[in-house]
Amino acid sequence: MNFSSQLYLHLVFLGLAIFCFIFLSTVTLASDSDIKIKSASAESEFPEGIRFSVQAISNSRISEIAVNFRIGQQVSGVYEYLDFEDALEVEGSLFWKTNTSSKYVPPGTIIEYSFSISNESGNTFDSEKKYLVYSDTRFEWQEVELGTISVAYHGPVKSRAEDLLDAMNQTLYSMEPVFGDVQGDPIRVTMYNNVAEMMGALPPSSSTIRSELITEGQAYPDIGTILVLGGGRLSRGTASHEVTHILVHRAGDSVFSGIPSWLNEGLAEFGNVSPSFSYDVALDFAVHADRLMPITLMRNRPGDPEDVIIFYGSASSIVEFMIYKFGPEKMLNLLTEHKSGRNMDDSIEFIYGITKLELENQWRNYIGAPAYEPELLEKKLPTPIPRPTVGLFSLTPQSGSYSIKSTEIDTSENLSSYDEPNDRVSTDIQDPDAAQSTGCNRLDTKSSVTDYAMFLLIIPPLLIWSRRR
Repeated sequence: MNFSSQLYLHLVFLGLAIFCFIFLSTVTLASDSDIKIKSASAESEFPEGIRFSVQAISNSRISEIAVNFRIGQQVSGVYEYLDFEDALEVEGSLFWKTNTSSKYVPPGTIIEYSFSISNESGNTFDSEKKYLVYSDTRFEWQEVELGTISVAYHGPVKSRAEDLLDAMNQTLYSMEPVFGDVQGDPIRVTMYNNVAEMMGALPPSSSTIRSELITEGQAYPDIGTILVLGGGRLSRGTASHEVTHILVHRAGDSVFSGIPSWLNEGLAEFGNVSPSFSYDVALDFAVHADRLMPITLMRNRPGDPEDVIIFYGSASSIVEFMIYKFGPEKMLNLLTEHKSGRNMDDSIEFIYGITKLELENQWRNYIGAPAYEPELLEKKLPTPIPRPTVGLFSLTPQSGSYSIKSTEIDTSENLSSYDEPNDRVSTDIQDPDAAQSTGCNRLDTKSSVTDYAMFLLIIPPLLIWSRRR
């Protein structure tokens, strides 16, 4: 083939290449320009919800607009359709409610979102991903940030926010031998200055729960968000404790099950760089009063307030025992094994070479407590309770009868009374969001008033008896 023929072929191929490039570019531009977004946004209207808005234009009627958003670090996302009227130019909107327990989103959470728009020609346009910080709109927020943790605060409390930030970063680095490198995803913290502010940010709950509980900290591990009451003296320890819950979730929670509460709370307290309460006292009391519970058999916290303190003391102690006796690498391997899908009982046997019961009793021996023997408890019979003797009921005290208290006489204004200390705390309060979050709460006790109605029932017979004499 001569030189002119080769040159001719090269020119032909070059022409074809240029034609294909121009044709494909034209098709791409036509496809891209078929649907255009004039504006797109997501706005926080906390605590009610998030408002998504889109303005779009197309060469053919727009038939569908959807928003795809992900809440914090949750694996699954939400796909919802916007309301609008079909046209060449449309305005679509969606209000996603967050004021229910099932859809609650904690303030400070990052929302990742994008829009998908389709027209009657069959073309679809997907927008770029954008981000919204779902902030509490009651206040103007500022932030301090260090590493992967940021703390949002409002008011002249920057130094307090920096103190909490320092405590949480200390926790991250000190617990790295136990959890490994789990600092990749950001952790968002919203700090409130007092109880009233904090209550307005918590999930919707009953009035009973709100009146009885003061929440000092609340972690949402799957989202990567923490709420902290920064005005209390316990705030530094609370922030450290709650950030550890997020690390536990990242290191050990699997798609099948979460870390049991005794290990979760024990690790959170072990990682606390500023503990405010000596659980050793509660644990020592439980050992000597024979109230020590089989901690490794308790998947959740008990309901009785006194047992809760003993539970925390036991959980903190057994985690300390496991890390100091067997080493932090064993704990890391245990969490890794559980995260892979193996249940906790099998994970303990696989990593430590002992059963959960043997672990329990080794720890009990370490603290000087008697061994736990479940087979002995099963053999114990319940103590029989004698039936009460049925007698007559009477409004006046008589031999062999039961006195009935008056329910009609109000003595609160006629008789003086005194307050008695009430050491019993109601245990009927349950956090409806306990499965989704972990929190540090304290209960407020209420004093009781002595009922003097019986004295009024006794007075008339005494007066009659004195007149007859």
